[in-house]
Amino acid sequence: MERKLIGSVSEQERDEIRTLFERKNGLNELFKVLDAENEALYNKLVADMSITATKFQSWWDEKAQKYQWDSLPDHRWEIDFDTCEIFLVKR
Repeated sequence: MERKLIGSVSEQERDEIRTLFERKNGLNELFKVLDAENEALYNKLVADMSITATKFQSWWDEKAQKYQWDSLPDHRWEIDFDTCEIFLVKR
């Protein structure tokens, strides 16, 4: 896997994205087991997933602009939660 260190974030910033990352993963897991017959819960889950995904992407966009991270086609940013380091990773 192609992986290049491009920067780091503060512990507070790391905690922000970790919270969003965990929420996003939790919602995805809930979506897998949700009974589609429960339309009200389904609609709430879809709305929450959309809001969380938007916040997640906004965090990456804001930090990329703030820290001037490199970006390349077919690559994504990834964080090491232990070290707060940011990597550019080939998809």
